[in-house]
Amino acid sequence: MIETSTRRWTTIVKVISVLIVAETASFLLASLLHMGIQLGFSEPPNSAAAIVEGLCGIFLAVSTYAVFARKTWACGVAIAAHIFAIMGVLLGILATSSNPSYDEVNTIYHRVILTILMIVLILLVTPGTRAILGRSNQASHNRGENIG
Repeated sequence: MIETSTRRWTTIVKVISVLIVAETASFLLASLLHMGIQLGFSEPPNSAAAIVEGLCGIFLAVSTYAVFARKTWACGVAIAAHIFAIMGVLLGILATSSNPSYDEVNTIYHRVILTILMIVLILLVTPGTRAILGRSNQASHNRGENIG
């Protein structure tokens, strides 16, 4: 029973890891688009959006590193990064809702990424996920302390 439960939570942590990578890439690409760099399609240049999306991408990248490197602080930084990114997306939704020059794709992107961020945040704060991240990260950390 415990082994099955642990496998299930380990699978959830793997899903979280994949989603954090996708979120990171998404924000960094969105930032590039808002800087005017064309990647097969374009967005109106918007330096404020580029900065916010870039910061979200960087913060999520740090959390991605922490999760994959099994750092003891991975869960905390991932939660903080998601809260920060959610606030950035809400700001983006507010900005685009009052500006008719933004298209439907931008609106859809904001809603989809907000949903994904919320799902991952909920999974991150679940006690089982926190325990798995903490156990694997703490065990990895302890092995490093014993070596060095």
